[in-house]
Amino acid sequence: DIKIVMLQIMEAVFSLVSHFMVLLQTLVGNHDIVPKLHCRESALSKHLVKRCGLLRRPYRPPSLLRNSYIQTFLGYFSMPLIDTEFDREYLDINNKGAVAIDWFRRDPSTCQLRKNSLRKNSPIALIFPRLTGDAASVGHVCKLASGKGYRTAVINRRGHGDSLLTTPKLTSTGDPSDTKHVLEYILRKYPYVIVVGIGYGAGCATLLSYLGEYGSSSLLKAGVCISPSYDNSEVLSREIPKFYELLVLINLKKMIIRYSEALHKIIDVNAAVFKSWNLRDFDYQVYCKMYGLEDFETFWEHNDPMRDVDDNSVPVLCINSLDDPVSRQNNIPYDLFRFYPNLLLVTVDKGGHCAFHESFKGASWADILAMDYISGVVEFILNSRFWYR
Repeated sequence: DIKIVMLQIMEAVFSLVSHFMVLLQTLVGNHDIVPKLHCRESALSKHLVKRCGLLRRPYRPPSLLRNSYIQTFLGYFSMPLIDTEFDREYLDINNKGAVAIDWFRRDPSTCQLRKNSLRKNSPIALIFPRLTGDAASVGHVCKLASGKGYRTAVINRRGHGDSLLTTPKLTSTGDPSDTKHVLEYILRKYPYVIVVGIGYGAGCATLLSYLGEYGSSSLLKAGVCISPSYDNSEVLSREIPKFYELLVLINLKKMIIRYSEALHKIIDVNAAVFKSWNLRDFDYQVYCKMYGLEDFETFWEHNDPMRDVDDNSVPVLCINSLDDPVSRQNNIPYDLFRFYPNLLLVTVDKGGHCAFHESFKGASWADILAMDYISGVVEFILNSRFWYR
């Protein structure tokens, strides 16, 4: 199809430019950036900082990776791990569609270590990729979690991650209903295990929406949000850099074209592909129509990731860079982190959006921090007299 080929060519050009710029990073040294913790003091925060050394490791990007746009595009086009493999499973949602779950296939070299071998009661890390991400895009954190003895799975929003679309329905980032069904299925398959969630970018909106909407009934015991956008309104859509917005739109439109035969009964496919040149218009043509919403105010209200933050009952760490060109620092609700003891925020001056890379290869600084936090929280839970199975 000519439409898909043109979109793929544009994406390839952007990718080559990004990788060329990043290859230059080997010519310069690294510089320490000290992370800052914003939270209300609690037994958990003391445990994480004093016992687990949560902030012990500084962020050390080389000079060329101290630019927020280079970081952001590197994060967007980061090369997937060659040896990363996933086993896909489809979960039927009450005969109204299916959700693809990608289970990380463990590296045999890590499985040889007894302390990292999986057991029936091994904890599970559920990963929520960015808006156009897939399992391969979060391969580094999957490998990190696997190395720490976690069974790891990636949840794909309907139609994303090259998954099959069995019904003419896509899910918005603020709709946690599929997440609820996936977690219930995981806990039927592995009863009584600890399940934690890690979200990236727009995936954080799904994670935060689930934690807020289901409150004390949440089946997750902890969460990490990397580069979350706290304001999911028109303010966010106006602030996104246009070049980055175009890249995201290219991938979203490729998905719409792929499933156009099924979706044309619900939405105007031509309007979504040829008339939507910003995320605001795309959301209107696709998600407002799909959810039967008449105006943007109602759509944003339903998809605001912080709409039920008062009801969140599990510890959540948010990681933001102050130079993030997408989730800007002026939208960070510092007051919430100072008020709620189960909300923690770590900021660094540099890092871009969903990036935080310290080199061209390997896991990012935020990936490592996320797993250190998760390990500390799980240790805290297991040592708590309030934890029960």
